[in-house]
Amino acid sequence: MFVGAGGSQQVHDYNPGEENGLFWTVPIPSNSVHLDLEDATAALALSNFLIDDYGSVGNAISGGKEIGTALLSMHIRWGGSARRFNVVNGGLPTPFRATGFTTGATMSWSAVETIGGVTHTVKGEKNEADFGLVARERNGVFFAQNDDDQNDDGGNGD
Repeated sequence: MFVGAGGSQQVHDYNPGEENGLFWTVPIPSNSVHLDLEDATAALALSNFLIDDYGSVGNAISGGKEIGTALLSMHIRWGGSARRFNVVNGGLPTPFRATGFTTGATMSWSAVETIGGVTHTVKGEKNEADFGLVARERNGVFFAQNDDDQNDDGGNGD
């Protein structure tokens, strides 16, 4: 989150860091994600998800300390006019395939955090994007699997 003239000063940077060995990646509950490639819609909903606040991107990527921990809630919906795509490149050292759609997206979010005994609530209400991309992709050892594999829940948490 930025404040100041033109958003020139960053005051919050909510991200999971690299504590699990992956850059800004963290597992979320599987029932938080819903995907329907047929209807070209998707949704992500998290409520009271514990996440670190590094204060700024520079502090986060340089290995700096967290300034606090927040409870993050977010709702993202992808849908509307969609353009479908299908990409396959099996000739790469790590073969890759993706099927999905490009569309618009709408997001609302909030974070509640206590720093120095003061509780802060920040919000981003109904942010809209003209471009969003949703896809099912396979690479590496998963490249040869079919999209209808029985062990694949398709992101629906089933």
